[in-house]
Amino acid sequence: MLNLAESTRNLGSIPTSSPPPMQPTLPPVTPLPTFTLPAPQTALSRPEADVLAAIPIGLSAEGREIHARRFGSGPVRIVLAGGMHGGWEANTVALMEGLIAHFEANPGDVPPDVTLYLIPVVNPDGLPRGRTADGRFNAHGVDLNRNWGCGWQAEAYWRDQAVSAGERPFSEPETQALSAFLMQVQPTAALFYHSAAGGVFAGNCAQPLRDADSAQMSAVYGEAAGYSFGQSFSAYPVTGTAASWADGQGIASADVELYTSTDAEFERNLRGVLALMAWASGAAGP
Repeated sequence: MLNLAESTRNLGSIPTSSPPPMQPTLPPVTPLPTFTLPAPQTALSRPEADVLAAIPIGLSAEGREIHARRFGSGPVRIVLAGGMHGGWEANTVALMEGLIAHFEANPGDVPPDVTLYLIPVVNPDGLPRGRTADGRFNAHGVDLNRNWGCGWQAEAYWRDQAVSAGERPFSEPETQALSAFLMQVQPTAALFYHSAAGGVFAGNCAQPLRDADSAQMSAVYGEAAGYSFGQSFSAYPVTGTAASWADGQGIASADVELYTSTDAEFERNLRGVLALMAWASGAAGP
């Protein structure tokens, strides 16, 4: 298990030498990038340890790579993402690293019909800045969890202070890259990890393109992990979040808020992820 300091140190130096992907943006700005995903395998042909090296998703504002790790190869796809708020919520990065280590050691914990994608850090530029206000935002000073296309508002808040939501929805390379990846993968469920409000808050887009089971999925995860669920986040107004946008795309989605800003809360979240995979398998049907 990596500790928080080690995870932060390692991920803060993500190499920047990888060739950039196709220019990632969303309409109406520019076309979405495309990704070549591994061809699915049947359960019978699946290797004992079906683990791929890092899959590049895109580059941050400062050119750091954003990547995913894949476990399993089934048709039911799940995406888990940490580090949306960089160093301010570095314990979510440590959690993703802990989950990656667990599934490397226990690939059989991923059901045969599931593909699990884990994204350690969405905001690699904020990560090395640590638990500071600057560490929460990307290199352009934008709060990446206010930059998504459902409910976006130019006037955005974090606690009692105004923050930048970007010039427009998906103005930032990080949200462009992650949203394009989600559209390509088309997961059954997507979770975005934060700290430290202590709960699972279902995505809720007022004008969804397709219905999603965000509330039901949040209940499954919350009950297994021991987090509260079924309530809207009410500490302060939030707009343009990743979970709400994903919900609007028909992806069961939620923000998972850890209880503290220091602990990865690994064991409880592993229970939640295992329950989530079982639920997603059942939700997909025979």
